[in-house]
Amino acid sequence: MLSRHKTLRSGVVALGVGAVLVLSSSVPASAANEGDHWIRTANCTADQEIQVHFVNGGWHDEQELNPTVAPPGCEFVLTDHGKRISDTWGAGSGWWYDGPEHYICATVYDYGAQSAVSGVCN
Repeated sequence: MLSRHKTLRSGVVALGVGAVLVLSSSVPASAANEGDHWIRTANCTADQEIQVHFVNGGWHDEQELNPTVAPPGCEFVLTDHGKRISDTWGAGSGWWYDGPEHYICATVYDYGAQSAVSGVCN
């Protein structure tokens, strides 16, 4: 019985150590909408990228809007809670922090086709 008790105790210790290693791991959690989200209109196309980056001492979402087809008349906009934070006519937006208390949405306006298409809000 003593050897069985020692085996059980060793198993519990191993599980405890494993749990501590998992909980203290520095691997970031996946962003809810992580990845590339393509926004297309009749004349304009952009890649809305959402990635987890190490920002302000922790892992948080960041996103950017990269136009790939941008003739005159295409506007590429990022908003945070409805306030414009990036507004370009063909240049990339650069990375924007999208952590707690932020809600960033991407929209492509196609004035030639008189349309607008929104991407992911995160």
